[in-house]
Amino acid sequence: MTASNSPLDKNLTNAEAMLVDSISAKAGTSLSQPIVLKYEPYAARTRWLEHRFSDWNSTKTFFAYIVVFLFFAFAGPDQLGYLISGLSHLSFWGATSVGTASGASAASFAATSAVTSQYFVLEVLAGAFGVSAISMAAFVAVVPSSVLLDYDGVQLRWDRFGLKHSQSLRWHDMERIELVYPPGKLSNQDGVINFVGKAGIASLALKLGAVSHQDLHEAITRWAGNLNRDSHLIEALRPAQDHSYTELWMQALSAPPKRERLAPLAPNTLLQDGRFKIDSQLGVGGQGTAYLAFSKDDNTEVVLKEFILPVYVDMKVRRQALERMQNEVAMLSKLDNERIVRLHDFFVEDHRGYLVLERIDGLSLRQIVINDGCLPEDKVHELSLQMCLILKYLQTLTPPIVHRDFTPDNLILGKDGLLKLVDFNVAQQSEESATATVVGKQSYLPPEQFRGKPTVQSDVYAMGATIYYLLLGEDPEPITSSHPILKNENISGKLDEIVAKATALDLKKRFQSALEVEQALTEY
Repeated sequence: MTASNSPLDKNLTNAEAMLVDSISAKAGTSLSQPIVLKYEPYAARTRWLEHRFSDWNSTKTFFAYIVVFLFFAFAGPDQLGYLISGLSHLSFWGATSVGTASGASAASFAATSAVTSQYFVLEVLAGAFGVSAISMAAFVAVVPSSVLLDYDGVQLRWDRFGLKHSQSLRWHDMERIELVYPPGKLSNQDGVINFVGKAGIASLALKLGAVSHQDLHEAITRWAGNLNRDSHLIEALRPAQDHSYTELWMQALSAPPKRERLAPLAPNTLLQDGRFKIDSQLGVGGQGTAYLAFSKDDNTEVVLKEFILPVYVDMKVRRQALERMQNEVAMLSKLDNERIVRLHDFFVEDHRGYLVLERIDGLSLRQIVINDGCLPEDKVHELSLQMCLILKYLQTLTPPIVHRDFTPDNLILGKDGLLKLVDFNVAQQSEESATATVVGKQSYLPPEQFRGKPTVQSDVYAMGATIYYLLLGEDPEPITSSHPILKNENISGKLDEIVAKATALDLKKRFQSALEVEQALTEY
């Protein structure tokens, strides 16, 4: 079959039609054959638990036997029973014992009470277990067991405990297919695919992490080529590559719970089967360490930014650490500008995540000031215009990006004179409506960022504070409209006005964008 004679090709792009043909040829099937996907919403957690408890050795087994032996040797079950019965006797039978003691001996009554209360406790435990089992079964029963996709549409199937039913939605009854994320979530494991029905028709929803991305991509390409599809969904469903997000998450979440290296990486340490060789340590931060390394791929120096992933923690904490790493990966992958540090690759090894970043041959603005002192005004003016170019790029994206840590530490001046912005670990798109975590350096945070509501003007404030630092060699007072001229009268009044307006506490009085700052700098 070729793209030109397929009856479905009128709804597909040429590239998608070629993909359909290659899929069909490889599978030896026709386009009419349904695709059935197993629905596994907790696949990552299951694999993590399997590895967590598979790391069982003879030493652990020996100590487990010792604990069990001591428990029974010292009459553990009896002691536990007496403790439970005693507590039950005091709380449940206390009122009865007062009235009964006059007609029977206290010892006889206590014994009877203990036995009765033990049976009572056992009944409670058995009941709780039964309720839990029923609740778990009910919970499992409401989760689909499989998804069927064919030329007609999408069908969710439930086939558990002998109960079978399904829910369907035809392609021609759909308005669009979109990908949404729960508040505060970034991982594809948490994303939800909505097959949105037309007016009056019920929609269907699938958890993206519960099905095979490649198979789902093939199915939608086959039969839904004419539907409006979310660009984020297309990106998420692209055939997995060596370092896709899905592989990153599965690799990190399912790794055995042990770390081979406990100390920072030493020089000459090899990573990724020798792809990278550590040269030296560049710096240490709250998230991990930055290393200068040699890449054998292209025989160049790169920077490895490390994220320490917690090992002996619960799944939620581990996922949060991965989400912080993925946030920076996702952000840098979207950016294409010579003034933004470039991301070459990313990977996870030994419970540490690594970003492979462009190595910038230069120093941060803070390092320059520490080494040489405050800068002359003409140099500050030139650097300020470069800062405007960086922020203008971020602010004209759709949606705009707020860096949230635009400081002298994260602005690197290369030996070629080009200023570049690094560290997008806490950056976010300005369309996000949820209250953000308060991050950044205190002297560079405007009031709205302290309240967890940063905007593009928050980076303008940080830029004004950075200009202040370059002029005076000291950080400005936190939450202050800065006037560098008050500390150095040789600073021009016009530049002082620009810094003051950039750091205005009232958003209405502050520059609205980096473009406005650039215009003011150009005029003076």
